[in-house]
Amino acid sequence: MKVLITLLLLTIALSFMNTSKSDVKTRLLIARECVGCFLENADLQQLDLEGVNLENANLKQANLHQTNLNKANLKNANLQQTRLTEAQLKQANLTKANLFEANLSKSNLEEATLEGANLVNANLGKSTLKNANLSKALLKGSKLCNSNLEGANLEQADLSTYQEWPTFLHRVNLQKSNLKQSNLQGAWLVDAQLMEANLQETNFNYANLKGANLAGANLTHSRLDSAVLEQVNFCGTIMSNGAISLKGCSVQGIYDFSPNNYRKHYSINRSFD
Repeated sequence: MKVLITLLLLTIALSFMNTSKSDVKTRLLIARECVGCFLENADLQQLDLEGVNLENANLKQANLHQTNLNKANLKNANLQQTRLTEAQLKQANLTKANLFEANLSKSNLEEATLEGANLVNANLGKSTLKNANLSKALLKGSKLCNSNLEGANLEQADLSTYQEWPTFLHRVNLQKSNLKQSNLQGAWLVDAQLMEANLQETNFNYANLKGANLAGANLTHSRLDSAVLEQVNFCGTIMSNGAISLKGCSVQGIYDFSPNNYRKHYSINRSFD
């Protein structure tokens, strides 16, 4: 008899849980909001949740693979270890969101707001973060290989090592991005594109910049102690001491340093090493 009662209670509980999950999906798809909802381990993959309000929601370890979250409000949301592969997060608000160890590979975060977000040990490989706001974000130990961060704002962001694991920025596009006062100590920036980036007061100590392109970048008051600088292109770069470097300039890589247009290219029959 006790066994039957236990089984009955379990059946009712499971039924309630399934109904709750179904109700949450309906609420998200129709009402477009679920502020502070408990959605841990929820399966929300491939849903159209554009513009949904999930502020303060708990989405820990949820499945949001290929989900449309463009313009969604995920401020202060818990997305720890959440699957966001190939998700659409264009112009989404992820301010102070917890994305610790989240998988965001191949996701679209163009123009998204990630100010103060926790992206420690997160996977952002091959993702698009063009013009995204990552100021004061924690990116320690994150994987950003082959990602596009052109025009992104990473001012005061922390991209240093995490438990001895470097932040991987191999071949990342950081052209014209703002990395002022950010921490890239020990970061892996091999073949990174940092043309015309704002790198003022940035910490590159022990970073690996082999083959990186820093043409036209601003390194004023930055730190490069023990950094690997082999084959780096410093053509037109404003160095830490304020001097303009010609290292790496070639026939088609020389800048015009005239007052009117000091970054206009012109050709000469000479290269600088």
